[in-house]
Amino acid sequence: MIDQILNSNSLPLLEKMAAFAEHRQEVLAGNIANIDTPSYKMRDLPVEDFQQALREAVQLKDKIPGPAAPQSLGMPVTLANSQSVESQLENLFPKSLFEAQEASPQNLTFQDANNRSMESQVMRMTKNSLMQQFAVEVMMAQMNQLMTVISERP
Repeated sequence: MIDQILNSNSLPLLEKMAAFAEHRQEVLAGNIANIDTPSYKMRDLPVEDFQQALREAVQLKDKIPGPAAPQSLGMPVTLANSQSVESQLENLFPKSLFEAQEASPQNLTFQDANNRSMESQVMRMTKNSLMQQFAVEVMMAQMNQLMTVISERP
């Protein structure tokens, strides 16, 4: 029952967001560490593909009734339903979304064949850090709500 409650809200998607942001932060930090390496090509995770997967996951979640939805109140809880939802979410977020790819050059390429830009890397790291902070704070708020409900039980 508790698995269905935890998986019925946005926690699994927030977890994916936080994990993606963590992996991306490592890749972006590696770009800055190699900024002066000749022939180094900047790398990044496929942000647009991840955002598309998130959109599809939200649409999938909207179609599935939650544990307190009127459709599910009279129905027994089964593990098969929650596993199929988890497997569908895993299919939307393949491992390739968390693997770094060479970033397309957005600016000029230097004579040493490097496509570096310190400013854009720092900007991406800042945006990425804010995305991760948002995901973690929303997860914490949801967990605090769950803890409040549990602690006020007679």
